[in-house]
Formats: sequence, C-alpha cells, structure tokens
Amino acid sequence: MSELIEQLRASQASLATDAADEIERLTETLGKMIAERAEDPYTVLSAINVNEHTEKKNGLTYLSWAWAWDVLMSHYPDSEAFINRPVNGFPYWTDGRTAWVDVGVTVRWNGHERTRCEVFPIMDYKNNSIPVEKVTSFNVNTALQRAWTKCIARHGLGFYIYAGEDLPNAEREQAEEKARAKAEADVKPCTKAMEDKIMELYTLDEVKRMFGRLHISNFSELTVAQAQKMIDKRDKSLVGDTTPTF
Repeated sequence: MSELIEQLRASQASLATDAADEIERLTETLGKMIAERAEDPYTVLSAINVNEHTEKKNGLTYLSWAWAWDVLMSHYPDSEAFINRPVNGFPYWTDGRTAWVDVGVTVRWNGHERTRCEVFPIMDYKNNSIPVEKVTSFNVNTALQRAWTKCIARHGLGFYIYAGEDLPNAEREQAEEKARAKAEADVKPCTKAMEDKIMELYTLDEVKRMFGRLHISNFSELTVAQAQKMIDKRDKSLVGDTTPTF
C-alpha cells in the first residue's frame, strides 16, 4: 500500500511539473507573439502621422515619395524597391493604347520579409491615362515614384490618407474618444460653480427668462453646455441687455 501511495505522489508531482513547464512554454510563446506584433512593420508605420508631408493636386492627396522612402529606410534599412518588367525590358507595360508600371517594395526585419506590389497607370497632370505613343521617360519616372509610395502605404505608412481618413488609426481613435467624452460632459447637469457664476452674471429675472426659453424650471435641469453658453455670452459683453437666445 505504501508503495502505491508513493507512486501516486510521484505521478502527481510529475503532472504538476509538466503542467508548470507547459504554462511557462505558453507564456513564453505568447510573449514572443506580442513582441512580434508590436514590432511588425504595419503596426509601426501605420501609427506615423504623415499629414505634414502631403500635398493636394486636383483634389487628390499625395504623400512625398522621398520622405516616405526615407522613413522606411530609417526603420527598415534592408528593404528594397523593384520593378516588374515585361519581356521587352521597358520599365512599363502597355496594351497598345495606354501604359502602366508594375512595382513592389519588400520590407525586411528580424529575419522576416514582406512584399507589397502595386500596378499604377502612367498619367498626365490631370490624372488621365497617357496614350502609349505619347509616354515620356518623365511620365514613367513619376508613375514609378507614385507606385512605390503606394506600396509603402500598403506596408502601413500613410495608408490612412488613401482610405480617405485625416489621421492614423490611433490618433483618430483618441480624437473620437475626446469628442465622445466632451459630448457626454456637455449633457451632464451643470456644476455648482457654474450655477454660482451664472447668478453673478445675471439677475434672477434674466435667469428665469432663460429657463423659460429652455423649457426648464431650475438649475438641476440645466446642462453643462447650456450653462457654459450663458457664461460665455455674458462674459463677452458684461454690459447691456445680452440675455442669450436659445
């Protein structure tokens, strides 16, 4: 019996050790996954605000290709850009009527690499396709730079401007959260300090008239936004009959 008990104890100890080892292994794996996610190029590049390095032409927003490449190289210096050429060796493709370029950018980091490609039309300054017989080397070069810039955007840098957004995801979420917080604060009942300030600025009759216009009966029904409007209105004038109209 004693031998059986010892065997059971040994078995339980072994199971506990195996469980502990498995938890440690899973914890280590999860830690690596989180670290890799944090340093993933898309995560890093998509968080960068590019607004100061864009320009608008004919209603479209363009990111500076030189700045985009500089940022990419500063973060991932082993990255490279390339051209997918047709068999004739030209740096562009054609269907006999118009032409386009086919390029890619490969980003390399910590033993990993990721390639994003882009097919881009060769266009004039009005963003119209140029007939192939009128395509110049300058047109081709412009298309290549724009195409590479879009490839870099596919890796994250400035992607939000192509999606029609004003800010990167993180900044946009912060702005939206601030807007929500302000909206929520505006509908809260006014504070005692605001009530006291209003009573300093207005006579009791004026306050009653304003309450009537707002269809409320006392300060407990007055919101922060409404109270602030009253305060701002009188603070700006301080004299005369300037009872706010709501």
